[in-house]
Amino acid sequence: MQMALRIALVAWIAFAGALLAATSSATLVSENSPFGTDTSTLDTQTGLHWLDLTLSTGLSHTEILQQIASGGTFEGYRLATEAEVSAFFVDAGLDVNAPGSFVPQNFDPAVALAALVGTLSSDGNCGTGCTFSFTPGWIDGPPFGPNEFLDASISWFDNSAGLDPTSPQAPVGRVILEGGRTDFGDPRNGAWLVAVPEPGSLLLMGAGVMSLVVAGRARRAG
Repeated sequence: MQMALRIALVAWIAFAGALLAATSSATLVSENSPFGTDTSTLDTQTGLHWLDLTLSTGLSHTEILQQIASGGTFEGYRLATEAEVSAFFVDAGLDVNAPGSFVPQNFDPAVALAALVGTLSSDGNCGTGCTFSFTPGWIDGPPFGPNEFLDASISWFDNSAGLDPTSPQAPVGRVILEGGRTDFGDPRNGAWLVAVPEPGSLLLMGAGVMSLVVAGRARRAG
């Protein structure tokens, strides 16, 4: 019995060590999903699998909730929380400490993240002759207002010519984490969806924790 417990403990420690090593620095990896090739992004820091926003456009918040329920198009996924989206943005290299403002340090990360999750529109209005690209989506949280729900987004454009006098004269990007949007379907709006962990993954983690508990009790009893 003692030997079996030791083997289980060693196996779990090795698994946990490999997991920690893989997630010690954030990397975003394009991957396949049930919806096709390169339609999901793995954040190695959090272990979350993010579905491309191009797959969930045109749906209201109410319709998204219906589609992530049992039997829906996105069964097996859920809306990400604001905290999860914020962490995802940080792991993508975005500065979330200046929400709502176009800043130079967010241009390259926004472009890179959009290359993974999709660009939903390029007709944002930043002034006369000035447009920006953006990728917005529903997130989980309490209603933003009457018939309004939380929405998070990334936006970017090259303001080197100074078309937008309110932003730095350089390529700039922006993050919004607490936006609000009326509950209707918009082809320029998607949803920040993350995959619900497979039962097998949860069982593996639970088995590892239990092995540690049992091993600790056996050590104290011995």
